[in-house]
Amino acid sequence: MSYCKDCGREIDWMQTAEGRYIPVDPDPEFVIEGDGDESFYTEEEGILTGRRATPEEVQTREAKINTPLGFVPHWRTCPCRGEFRQKGG
Repeated sequence: MSYCKDCGREIDWMQTAEGRYIPVDPDPEFVIEGDGDESFYTEEEGILTGRRATPEEVQTREAKINTPLGFVPHWRTCPCRGEFRQKGG
């Protein structure tokens, strides 16, 4: 487990298909695929595109089994995210 240098929150690292590592939030989210344009990362499928599922959408055991899980890139949730772009350029 690592920690974000800017906000101090826990992060994990995932390797992309291109071999790069990206920081992700450690807890996966249920993803409704094809309904939205957010990117989520998985170890098995690579990138999922969709939106976070609401708690109402994954109440049943069957829904939890059939709804994919994805990890949110940390730069989407980091309270210091505006600083990421400024530091690099």
